[in-house]
Amino acid sequence: MMKYKLIAALLFVCNILSAQAYRTQTLSDEIYTIQVNLNEIWGQNPVARLNSDDNINISFDRLSDNSFNRLRYRIIHCDAYWLKSKGISEIDYLNGFNDNPIDDYAPSVNTTVEYTHFNLDIPNRDVSLKISGNYVVEVYEDGEPGIVLLTACFSVVDPAISIAATVSSNTDIDFNKSHQQVSFTIHHQGMDIRDPFTEIMVFVQQNNRLDNEKRKLKPTYINPNKLIYEHNRDLIFPAGNEYRRFETSSYRYNGMNVAHIRYVRPGYEMDIETDKVRAGRSYSYDQDQNGRFFIRNNDSEYPETEADYFITNFALAMDDPLLESIYINGNFTDNTFTDKYKMKYDSNEKVYRLSLLLKQGMYNYLYLTKDGSNFVTTNIEGNYFETENEYSIYVYYRPTGQRYDSLIGVQNIQSRAK
Repeated sequence: MMKYKLIAALLFVCNILSAQAYRTQTLSDEIYTIQVNLNEIWGQNPVARLNSDDNINISFDRLSDNSFNRLRYRIIHCDAYWLKSKGISEIDYLNGFNDNPIDDYAPSVNTTVEYTHFNLDIPNRDVSLKISGNYVVEVYEDGEPGIVLLTACFSVVDPAISIAATVSSNTDIDFNKSHQQVSFTIHHQGMDIRDPFTEIMVFVQQNNRLDNEKRKLKPTYINPNKLIYEHNRDLIFPAGNEYRRFETSSYRYNGMNVAHIRYVRPGYEMDIETDKVRAGRSYSYDQDQNGRFFIRNNDSEYPETEADYFITNFALAMDDPLLESIYINGNFTDNTFTDKYKMKYDSNEKVYRLSLLLKQGMYNYLYLTKDGSNFVTTNIEGNYFETENEYSIYVYYRPTGQRYDSLIGVQNIQSRAK
C-alpha cells in the first residue's frame, strides 16, 4: 500500500510541475548550490548566442549517501513564459540525443559535510541546440526519469534587433523618491514585424527576480523600424535597497558581516551579524552584486569540491512581529518564497531567525515581506531612488505560423554605474 501511495504522490508532484512555469530551483532536499553561468564567468546572466562559441555551465552539489548514483539530464524548450513549448518536438530544437549522463562529477575533499559536485556544459559532445528561446535542464537519477531533482534555466538568443534603454528616478509615480522607471526603444531594421502587439513579447526583470517581473508589455509608440516603450506605468519598479552582504571564505576568521564561527560536531556553524530594519533611514550605498552569490574558500585552490558547508544563522532585530511573513531572498534561495526561507519570530530575543546550510562563499540577500501575492522591500529594506539595480530586457518574437517563441534580443542596464 505504501508503494502505491508513493507512486501517487510522485505523479501528483509531476502533474503540478508540468503545469507550472519552470525556474532554476532544487526539487530535492539533497541538492544544494545550483549555479547557471555563461562561459563559466561569474555574474553573467545565462544567455548564450545561437551558433556561437558560448557555453552554458550548470553546477550543483548533492549531499546524499547516494551521491555516486549516476545522474542524467534532458533539455526542454520553453515558451516566453517558461512553459514547455507545445508546438515543437525534440528534433526541432536539439542536435544529438536527449537523456544523457552527467559525466563530470567529483567528491568533496577535506570537508565536514560530504557532497558530490556535478558540472554540466551545454553544448557538449552529446547535444547542441538548433533554435533560440528559453530552455530548461531537468536532472534526475539514472532509472528514475519521473523524479526530477532540480531544474536549471537558461536562454539562447539569435540577435535580430538592438535595444536602447534607460533607467530614471523621474517616474510617472514620483520624482527622486522610491521608484525607478525603465524606458527603451527596440530597433528592428530589416525585420518584417506585421503586428507588434501579438508577435512581440517583452519581459523586464529587476536583479533577476521573477516575482516582480514585468510582462505583456505593449509599445507606447510604433514607428517605422522602431517600437518605443516610454511613460509606461507597467515599467515602474519599487527601487528597493542595496543588497546586504556577508562572506564565509574561511573558518579561521570572521568574514564580512560575520559575528561568530564555531565548530559544533560534526560541522561548522556561523552567526551573521544581527540585521536591523533599514526602511525609514537614510540611504547608504554599498557595492553589492545584485543578489548573486559566489563560492569561495580562501584556504583552497578548488572551492568547487573543497569549500565546506556551514549552518548559517540569520537574525533580524524587531521589537514586535509583523503581520506579514518575512522571507530571506537572493539568488542562493533560487528566488523562491517557500517555508524553507521564511523567518520565524523569537519573542524572547525580539528577533526573527532563520538557519540555512550554505556553502562557503560570498552572498547577497534581502528581507522581503509578503503583501498579498507580491513580495516587497517596503517594510524592512525600504525603497530609495538612489539604489543601483540591474534591469534585464528580453524580447521574444513569434510571427504568424511559427510554432515557438524565439528570443531575438536581450539588453542589461544598470540604474547607475557601480
